Amino acid sequence: MKKIYITGIAGLLGSNLAYLLKDKYEIYGCDRNKVLMSGVKASAFDILCENEIEKELVEINPDVVINTVAYVNVDGCEKDSELARRMNAEVPQRIVNISEKTGATVIQISTDAVYKDTNDNLHKEESEVSPVNIYGQTKLNGEKPVLKYKKGIVLRTNIYGFNIQDKCSFGEWILSVMQKNEMLRMVEDVRFSPILVNDVADVIDKIIEKEIFGLFNVCATGSISKYDFGVYFSNVFGFVNARIEKIKSDDLKLIAPRSKNMGMNNERIGNELGMSIRTPYESIEYFKTLYDANYHKELKSFGGIY
Repeated sequence: MKKIYITGIAGLLGSNLAYLLKDKYEIYGCDRNKVLMSGVKASAFDILCENEIEKELVEINPDVVINTVAYVNVDGCEKDSELARRMNAEVPQRIVNISEKTGATVIQISTDAVYKDTNDNLHKEESEVSPVNIYGQTKLNGEKPVLKYKKGIVLRTNIYGFNIQDKCSFGEWILSVMQKNEMLRMVEDVRFSPILVNDVADVIDKIIEKEIFGLFNVCATGSISKYDFGVYFSNVFGFVNARIEKIKSDDLKLIAPRSKNMGMNNERIGNELGMSIRTPYESIEYFKTLYDANYHKELKSFGGIY
């Protein structure tokens, strides 16, 4: 049984990976929070502490390290660029340095925010990169050492799903607003290719099995505007009286600039693994299926922070 080490194991992707893959792999991980998960060995420390992460990876000697840690607050990155650099660029470099000694495969989770904001329909891996904010630039810098490493994989993605912690992903936030019958303000001029965290876990599982390396977009098939995402979400969940206001991205008055075209093409990973990935609409439908099956409750019963 292979050993998998997940940084940020209490986060959205980290916790779902641990839950969905625990019966197939020996799961280890770390988080800044104290984490208790059934059948998982997790440590609590600040990953910016170089000695701690090196001690862990050398001692455990995992076959694969999945780095899900990032400073993802886009406006926060503009306010504290040094923290963004350390979390998003320095940590991946450090993990690669350690893995070059241990021989572990490194899977780095990146973002759709690295691409140049063009009118192209869907960004391919070879499309021009030119981030419009510090978050995207630091994430792009974090990709570089991983792509130079012979056993490195970078996955550019935009994830939503159910959290193990009491916080909301994009989908959970929409669900919460609609359940309260509050006004949902959704931008019509931003397109993206959101993918369920469960589907990302499936892709990562297949990557580990097949032992492929390189750069891949891991995203929904096709793109959707955030406004249309909200409208379809309300239809699927049956919120017939949902209040959704169509707005422009500039109306949000955000600190950091954002790209308007974040849609990505996933043909490379699909062809490499011989699999198809859900469209944004199918993804919303599966999110509802998971909700009806109480997946969110099962995930929280699996573990949490304390």
